[in-house]
Order: sequence, then structure tokens, then C-alpha cells
Amino acid sequence: MHFTQATFQILGYVGTIREVGKTLKVRVSKTETWKDNSGQRMERTIWNTVTLFERTPGFAWIKDNLKVGDLVKIEGNVFDTSYEKDGQTHYDTTLAADTLFIIPTGKKAE
Repeated sequence: MHFTQATFQILGYVGTIREVGKTLKVRVSKTETWKDNSGQRMERTIWNTVTLFERTPGFAWIKDNLKVGDLVKIEGNVFDTSYEKDGQTHYDTTLAADTLFIIPTGKKAE
């Protein structure tokens, strides 16, 4: 038997934190930089929404201490869901956190 998995790892900055029921929805930014064919430096920011469920280790501490602007490393699983609304099927990909680490940056809290 083969073992398969769909996992993710994100290193980025917290943009927003929303409490939705017994979960936290955390938007995390990741910035990519590269040089185009002419040698000009290009940059783009990509946002991902990560869901932390109440069963996530340290959930209560994270809920009380995570702040916008924190640098974080999040690892977890990817899964797809679908639901019916107004007669149409909608599909969603969920990034479910298993671990969240707040990385000290030396910046003072304001």
C-alpha cells in the first residue's frame, strides 16, 4: 500500500485574522521577486488563507497572541470540499494548519 498526502508550507506575514465559529482564518502574504527577460526586477505578493481549527496544537495561545504583521511559518494539509448553493455546486480548497510558528523578527510591537 502506498501512502499519499497533500501538504503545504507557507512562510509569510499575517495580513488579517478572522474568527469564524471555532476556527481562525489567517491571511498570509508571500512575496516573490525575479528578474524579467530585460533584467528588470519584478515583484508580486500572493495571499493565502489558512484555517486553524480548534484542534490545532496551541490554538488558544495562537488565538490570544497572533497579530497582524507577525512573520509565521505554517504547515498543514490541503483538501478540497464542495457544497451546493442556489442550485449550483461550488468548490473550495482548504489549507488546514497542523502547526503554526511565530518567528521573532526583532521588531517591537506597537
